[in-house]
Amino acid sequence: MTRFQPLQFDQDPVTYIAPTWNDMNDLTFEVSQQIYENGERFDRIVTLAKGGWPMTRSLIDFTQIAEVASIGVKFYSGVNERFDEPKIYQDIPISIEDESILLFDDVADSGDSLIFTKNHLLENGAKTVRTATLFSKPHSKIKPDYSAAETPAWIIFPFEPVEMVQLIGKKWLEQGFNLEEVKNRFAQFKFPKNTIEHALELLLNSNN
Repeated sequence: MTRFQPLQFDQDPVTYIAPTWNDMNDLTFEVSQQIYENGERFDRIVTLAKGGWPMTRSLIDFTQIAEVASIGVKFYSGVNERFDEPKIYQDIPISIEDESILLFDDVADSGDSLIFTKNHLLENGAKTVRTATLFSKPHSKIKPDYSAAETPAWIIFPFEPVEMVQLIGKKWLEQGFNLEEVKNRFAQFKFPKNTIEHALELLLNSNN
């Protein structure tokens, strides 16, 4: 994928991309156009919590699919502690009997969440379930029916700055980089300066 400039840092083997809010909106519009050109009609968007939430509103606007519901599925109880079976922690609160569903998430990474949730919706009476994501990974077990971009990189989404600063910042600080170097790295993700400082303050306080 060439539309996003990959970011790499010393002593970090991971390659990152950092789409902006405008990028995310463009990707959502691209997915909606694929749906429009394919001629499919849907009764409802079912969004996977929490990754699908931010761009669902744009997807509703672009596709004019008025009905929406959310479902939450988790695979881990803690770090590297995977459940024997996925857990639904927030089921959809309405009947989807005989509905044509568009299942939406931000990214198809392993693909496990999409596969599990698609089967769950079909078992609960959905007539059809198609999948849509903004991004997909080459190693995903499922190829979404609609997707705007593919990348092997770790995606830094604009709606998770505090989470990512704490997660990746902890790693970089433990590698010996000073606070200013870490701040400069996160600036390349286009996170606001005050957000970076707030997240790092939370991280440092949690370690005290």
